Amino acid sequence: MPLLNRKRVPLTPNIPYDSKRKRKEVWYLRFTNEVFTSYESYINKLTLYHQPIWECEATGRQNLTYEQALESEKSEQDRAEYKFSQALLIQILNRIKFQTVRLDTLVNDIFQFFKNTFVVDEIIHCKLNGYNYLARIIQILPKQNQEYHQTGWNMKTESISNSESEDDTTVPRQANGRLRFPDAFLHPTPQSPSQSENESVVENEPEICQYKVQLIDEHHQPLENCTRIVDARDIKRDGFNKSNIQSFIRECCYKDNYVNAPWLIRANIATKYDLDTRLPYELQQAQDKVFERGGSAAVTAAEAAAAAAAAAAAGKKRKMMVSTKTVDEREAEKRARKEESLLQKAKLKQERERLREEKKKQSGVKYPLEDLDLPIYRKDPNLNWVLVDMSPLNYKEKDGVIPYPSGGRTQRPLPHHDSAIPPELFDSFLSIWAFLTVFAEPLKVSAYSVDEFERALFHNTHQPKATVLVEYNACLLNVIINERKEETTNELINGEMMETFVESLEESDEEESEEETEEGEAESASSSSEQKKQQQQGSKLKNETSQALPKVERGWRDKEHLRISQKWDLKELRANYDRRGWETSLIGCLNDVATPDYIPDLDNLLRHLVPRIGSTAAEREKQYPTLSIKQKLDIMHFLMDVVNESNVIKNYMEYCQEQLSEFRKQKVELNKESKLLVVRRIEMDKRDKAEKSEETSDEEDDNSGSSHSDDDSDNESHDNSDEDSDSSESRIANRERRHLSRQEKLKEKQREREEMETQRKKMYAEQREVAKAKNQEQRLKATERRKLEEEERALKKKEEYLEKSMRRYMTLRIRPLGKDRFNNRYFYLDNVGVANTYGSGRLYVNSPSDGDILMMMERDHVTQLPDQPWGYGGGRWFIHKLMREQGLIEESQWLENRMNELETDHPSEYQGWWKYYSDPEEIQELMSWLNPKGIREHKLKNELAKQEANIIKSMKKRAHSLTKTEAITKRATRAKSSTYTDSNWTPKF
Repeated sequence: MPLLNRKRVPLTPNIPYDSKRKRKEVWYLRFTNEVFTSYESYINKLTLYHQPIWECEATGRQNLTYEQALESEKSEQDRAEYKFSQALLIQILNRIKFQTVRLDTLVNDIFQFFKNTFVVDEIIHCKLNGYNYLARIIQILPKQNQEYHQTGWNMKTESISNSESEDDTTVPRQANGRLRFPDAFLHPTPQSPSQSENESVVENEPEICQYKVQLIDEHHQPLENCTRIVDARDIKRDGFNKSNIQSFIRECCYKDNYVNAPWLIRANIATKYDLDTRLPYELQQAQDKVFERGGSAAVTAAEAAAAAAAAAAAGKKRKMMVSTKTVDEREAEKRARKEESLLQKAKLKQERERLREEKKKQSGVKYPLEDLDLPIYRKDPNLNWVLVDMSPLNYKEKDGVIPYPSGGRTQRPLPHHDSAIPPELFDSFLSIWAFLTVFAEPLKVSAYSVDEFERALFHNTHQPKATVLVEYNACLLNVIINERKEETTNELINGEMMETFVESLEESDEEESEEETEEGEAESASSSSEQKKQQQQGSKLKNETSQALPKVERGWRDKEHLRISQKWDLKELRANYDRRGWETSLIGCLNDVATPDYIPDLDNLLRHLVPRIGSTAAEREKQYPTLSIKQKLDIMHFLMDVVNESNVIKNYMEYCQEQLSEFRKQKVELNKESKLLVVRRIEMDKRDKAEKSEETSDEEDDNSGSSHSDDDSDNESHDNSDEDSDSSESRIANRERRHLSRQEKLKEKQREREEMETQRKKMYAEQREVAKAKNQEQRLKATERRKLEEEERALKKKEEYLEKSMRRYMTLRIRPLGKDRFNNRYFYLDNVGVANTYGSGRLYVNSPSDGDILMMMERDHVTQLPDQPWGYGGGRWFIHKLMREQGLIEESQWLENRMNELETDHPSEYQGWWKYYSDPEEIQELMSWLNPKGIREHKLKNELAKQEANIIKSMKKRAHSLTKTEAITKRATRAKSSTYTDSNWTPKF
């Protein structure tokens, strides 16, 4: 019976027969003969049986289904080896080995020897008082002569030992007379032996052996107080015949192909039963001589002498081949051959065991799993894909070799990094652009591409203006102005946080001045000169503390700034006036809303925006383009944070959530429609398949009918010929019979032809009707299928539009699509919000976060890991080595440096890297590099597959836009150069 976790699983008990439940539905398992009354229990048991978790009880083979394990046990039980008891099997093998006779002779010898001879521990059937019992032989008693046995049999007494009690000689029974152990009986029908049979056995056996046996049950467990003594004639074994003996010898033994070669036991059988297979000295010598000569004849000394004498008597001379090798050389060669064969056998055995273990490891893997623990990287293709466990607990090398670093995948395409934005500012750059793109509708700003935003940041002249930056700053300032007009309760926008910050600065200044005055009074001396000096210092401190704040010239909250931006929040910055005066509004916002906590370099920034006291608007307009990239991004990041707290953004986010909820409901309805369409298609496919099978069966019937009609026509022709012959004979014989006239015959034939023609026309009309109906039916089916396909296409378009709409109203600024095996994050920022451009036209790749890096570092310090046959990947060295082997050298160096920094007590601020893909072919290569058997890359690949069409579309739009921009730039350059040459040209007369 198949085993599950080395234990037998009991079968479901069969339900009893009930005549009232004849019509109740039941479920039947064919290979176990189990019957279930509920479908749930049936399918649960069937699912369990179909899983490859079962073990063959006979062979020990694992990872089988229940049915495969049953077949394995059945095929194993059919072997002749398992038809004999183990004790008898060992004795037979000991008798077989080293014999040199033919197979049939050996079979007869084994059969005759063991026919009436039984061995200790053998399982046999014994007869007691006409009943057959299953028993095990525990002792062989001395033989009794024939007279004693005949006398004992005639007196109908059993031969028992003196130690056995009188009760033990009878069959075990209960107090009511029933048998005590009925399950021990194999054949309960009593059959007493006749006198003639006993006499015949006695005549064939002059001395009859007796055996002491222990009765056992069907599970070979001993029965209590059931030890008996029986004669050999009352003992039988099952399956002991010449056919099984011959099969057993062929399965368990073999013989070399030279004359008088001994029978040898196979290595696995000898190991299993612990048998000695070393050849005796004489047989070993004969075998060595045969191997030395390479011949196929036995060459023992006696046989060689007899052959020589026979050859001399016959007058025939035989040429003896003399070996040119010495005895020592032959001995050395023989030893080398033996060692080589033993080594080869050991290698083969080791290889088989290794392959078996590898199959077990690989069959147990359940994907997807941790990306860095995938077995494919640790399989050595040069050593038959040996799987190595590289976990820090088992693999102590710190710079080992990864057997298969590519994992059978192509290399990852190298991402680009040709942006002029510094890496430490790229996070802020992308977050600002994403915010302004997502919330372009409520902010009333045009959506610009990443390339336009990047070019605008590097624009450093006031004429022409950097339209992108002017629009972005002005729209953000308009939101703040409107919120202040509506007297918002937001403390940041209405300036309460700025006032609180100023008050805290004033309080801290007053406390410092008081401490300084107290220290000055305590340190006053007795001399008048010193007192005068102290009084002068006190007056100076009072003058200093009279000021509200420590001042920086043209710094934050300077009087000049407050004068310039006195009414900055009274009017919106209109687009029809080219956002005139937005620089002044920006200065006012930075003074009335911002604090040095939000913008650390606020004083220097304001000093740059206001070049001098009494500056004009034209002078201030020239200052903003000359700010550094960092200062421009700091200003926009501050404005973005302020606007993010406004009611405009909050209301828009609520509106987006409502739209998303509505879209989710529509998506549920679309899923229902999709399921209905799938059901309809399945029904149509089933119907078409059934009709095709019916058509084929009808054609076969027509063919058989036509063959029958041909046979009938042949028979009719034969009958007609017979009738013609009979009629001719009758016409000749009986001329007096009345004949029909010629005209009547012609009329009869005419009538027959007309009837046949009418029948043919009728049949043709019926066939046309059938064909017409069939064509009509085919057209209806084609129309139905075409309609179904149109509905599927329309549904797919609806789903695409719905996905696009849902992405439009998603308010998350930057959300990664997923991570790869090294925790690099991938971002797709397009098609979010209302955008009239291609957006970024790129797939961005970002370095791992500090949290992900710490998790990768913990791989070196894990002390307890759950056991899994396929093992684990390595720690830090494994990750760095794998990255370098896959061509990610720069990323590996950055990751190693960041890990070293995180190990220190005070790591530096996180500064990751940003790269991107901008070519559709690179997306295809990236998809082929990702391994979906890993958890992270499985998710990432699915997300990329969903957005692949949109990503490629935006990349193509970007490429087209860049090409168009370059063409315009070239034309403008040529126009300028031609104008310059024309202006410098002077005509010559």
